[in-house]
Amino acid sequence: MVSKQVISTNIINEDKRKLQLLYIIRQIGKLTEKSIIMLLYELKQKGVDLGYQFNVIGNNVFSLMAKEDLTSLLYLGLIENDPVSKKIGISNNGIEILDKTQIEEDFKNKVAQALNEIKTKILAYDEEYNLKIKNEMKLRRR
Repeated sequence: MVSKQVISTNIINEDKRKLQLLYIIRQIGKLTEKSIIMLLYELKQKGVDLGYQFNVIGNNVFSLMAKEDLTSLLYLGLIENDPVSKKIGISNNGIEILDKTQIEEDFKNKVAQALNEIKTKILAYDEEYNLKIKNEMKLRRR
């Protein structure tokens, strides 16, 4: 059994990393969870380090910490999971929280610059992952 700390939207305002993650999701748009973790890994390589630890096995990137933060943001209703595409995007509540919160300009600039460099790669990875999932679903139906 694993115990989890109960969180509320009030606590999120004090959690810089989750706020920064929320900001990044707002900037990139809807992606699968796997693609968001890949994005965070690529951002770290470009000097935008949110403090996540990553494990890389082959072409797969894993981060338990990032997954936990995504789960927390989903639980709080700040991001939402599209049931059809399985992509995660920011919710209206998440936009509201970000609009009320001051994100450092330096961080915003670093994210914007890094996203310009890696956005195409991440979107291609996301599309490839979606095609893989769709093919697996077709095979299961047979």
